Amino acid sequence: MKVKVHPSLIEGKIKAPPSKSIGIRLIFLSLLTKVNIKIENPSDDIKVALEAVNAIKQGRDYIYLGGSATALRMLIPIVSALGKKVTLDGDETLRRRPLVTIFKALKGVKFSSTSLPLTLEGKLEKEIEIDGWESSQYISGLIYAYHILGGGMIKINPPLSSTSYIRMTIDVFNKLGSDVKMEDNIIYVNPGNLEQYNGYVPGDFALASFYAIASLLTGGKLEITGLYEPPNYFGDHSIVKILSKMNAKSFYSGSWIIESSPIYYPVTVDVNDAPDLAPSIATIASIAKGVSELKGVERLRIKESDRISTIISTLKSFNICASYKESIIVHGGKPQFASIVCPKDHRIAMMGGDLSLLSGGEIEKAECVNKSNPKFWEDLIMLGGKINIA
Repeated sequence: MKVKVHPSLIEGKIKAPPSKSIGIRLIFLSLLTKVNIKIENPSDDIKVALEAVNAIKQGRDYIYLGGSATALRMLIPIVSALGKKVTLDGDETLRRRPLVTIFKALKGVKFSSTSLPLTLEGKLEKEIEIDGWESSQYISGLIYAYHILGGGMIKINPPLSSTSYIRMTIDVFNKLGSDVKMEDNIIYVNPGNLEQYNGYVPGDFALASFYAIASLLTGGKLEITGLYEPPNYFGDHSIVKILSKMNAKSFYSGSWIIESSPIYYPVTVDVNDAPDLAPSIATIASIAKGVSELKGVERLRIKESDRISTIISTLKSFNICASYKESIIVHGGKPQFASIVCPKDHRIAMMGGDLSLLSGGEIEKAECVNKSNPKFWEDLIMLGGKINIA
């Protein structure tokens, strides 16, 4: 699919796309308690999680996970807690993902390969020690696994990345009656009687940020509804305050309110605990009056694409000066028309779409947004985007 984007004013009111992270956590929660949720226009990753849970419940020994690293990394500990022999596979992007950390940690589990496709067989031990640098998703998966086993302890060797997603998992369980504590680098899982979950999947701040930034780039005003109340720790929701720091009108009061400014200031942000914000921040930094710096970005190399490289190459395509030396450096400028090909990375396609709303542009393989937000292009059109889809 190819989209042609013309300079447009993005403004109005829109409901945030459902949170991929919370949605997958709720779907896996259905292995432990009753979950009643309705997901409209499910993304590819949500569909994968649903299919994975069905496969486990039906006792299947083969599970295909598409391109969902979240589902894969959370599922490995869950399957090991169940003591099943299961083969896991995924698409070419997932086959490239490193799995070294979880192989090293699961001493009682045998793996047929160091990458997908692989078969695992064995049983998770009641206590585990795991390196925290590669992915927080393993640790979230271990929290589920120890609920299956009746409790356990997770010792995390620093450095730890994406801590906010671990806290998200802990919040999900504790709100439903469990007792999960994170003390320094140790997590204690003491399962309680979990209540059933009835409700909806709240909106996703990182995905919604592409709507917010599209409006800021084009001089608009926007209200985004359906989001959760931002917690006190740094996470995807912190984009609200980051944009405010850059001189946008940006605040949360029941919904996220965004209003553009004639000038945006550069920003220095460490995104280690919320790496999915990097493409969004880099996009608005492209027009800031000065040099912005994104620190803590090394884990971006093992996303759907090497996101350090693809963020920089996308900015350069739009004639924005960007480079990498331990951090991503973005020199604010004036984006110009560009044609890009999505490198099978949904957030890079959204980044290119936002920049194109200011400068004009074309995105090939634009259907890659289906991984997290299949309504992305449709939503931008609804908000005033002049976009042709072919």
